[in-house]
Amino acid sequence: MGERRWLSWAVAAVMSAGLFGCGEGNPQSGQIGGVHAGEGACHEEAEAIAADAETALGFSAQDVVAALSGERSAPLTWAKGGSTTATVSLGEIVSASFVRSTTPPSSGSGGAEMALAVDCADHLQIEVPLAFSTEDGAFDETFTVKLRALQVSSASFTHRIDLDALQGTYEVTEVDPAEFREVIVYLNGTVSSTAVDGVISGVAETFPTSDGPDGSVSARMFNVADF
Repeated sequence: MGERRWLSWAVAAVMSAGLFGCGEGNPQSGQIGGVHAGEGACHEEAEAIAADAETALGFSAQDVVAALSGERSAPLTWAKGGSTTATVSLGEIVSASFVRSTTPPSSGSGGAEMALAVDCADHLQIEVPLAFSTEDGAFDETFTVKLRALQVSSASFTHRIDLDALQGTYEVTEVDPAEFREVIVYLNGTVSSTAVDGVISGVAETFPTSDGPDGSVSARMFNVADF
């Protein structure tokens, strides 16, 4: 279990540094991204709110979704070569919360926790359907994501893609899934009032080195695409 906990910190730290330098990720429902992916990264208390309720941030969840409504497209480059166009659009609000976020006291457990416990800022968490497609047909999906909005004109999200439920043609070829215990792919993005950008990336977890308590696992990070 200790190795599994270490792996979760390692994955969170690497993805935080590489994907969301601004620290806008979603900590909920086991999602990894930004600086809010690990256990105890930030102390957060979420309060359910009405979509149109103005918050202490000066705007409502509805204000955010209205500002980000409509399609956003961007050139997408595949890590293995080639390019296409990615398109993102948001649907109607499913639920909304005001999240109070504070940095917890240091536990002295090491640099990983210190690296993650940054940018703990109050924000809105807005659950919405997100349509994500690529012009080449690799993705043609609708996910339910949780936006993290610090301001009305921008929101970020991280979503673990269900590889068994894809409507598009994408398959993991960046690594050989048969060589790993588990392969996970994440869609990370930021939607603003004028644009969208993001990363599709993955984590491949090795098989344990042994069955006993001293067995260890490691993770290989890989990139799928940038847009």
